[in-house]
Amino acid sequence: MTGKPPANPGASLGERETLRGREGEILISQLLRASIGLQKALDRCFAQAGFTAQEAAVLVHCAEAKELSPGQLAQAMGRDKGKITRFVNRLEADGFLRRVSSPRDHRFQIVKPTARAQRVVPALKQTFEQAREGFLAGIQSEDLSRLGSVLLALHENAGRLLQGQNPRWLQRK
Repeated sequence: MTGKPPANPGASLGERETLRGREGEILISQLLRASIGLQKALDRCFAQAGFTAQEAAVLVHCAEAKELSPGQLAQAMGRDKGKITRFVNRLEADGFLRRVSSPRDHRFQIVKPTARAQRVVPALKQTFEQAREGFLAGIQSEDLSRLGSVLLALHENAGRLLQGQNPRWLQRK
């Protein structure tokens, strides 16, 4: 025992041990497999239009916002700015986005969709909607609501781990 309070203080010792054991391992593996499977399926859907799922998401975000800085776009999408910049670079090279100076501060760049982007965005949004429907097919609304709450808690836990609140056994010497 490390002296730290249990992750779920209301859980019995047996429940805490189960979460640390094989069931927790299987749960995390299933979560990763679902995420990877969704990413692969989305990439396959968008490949027909010449995009990755991430590029399509960047394009839709830009079109809906009309103008964003790369930093704002990264924050809105929960991605790292460097990765977003690479997507923006590719989409700009293909004529879907353009960078302009901010009218409020010329030191900052704003990303704007082009007319070409505006033409393809409705189809991209429809593809996202169809993929979402297929991914969630057969799952009851109550289960989706509960899953949403659980995923939010998992996201918060991941954020704490990312901020360096790692257990001692994860830290390298």
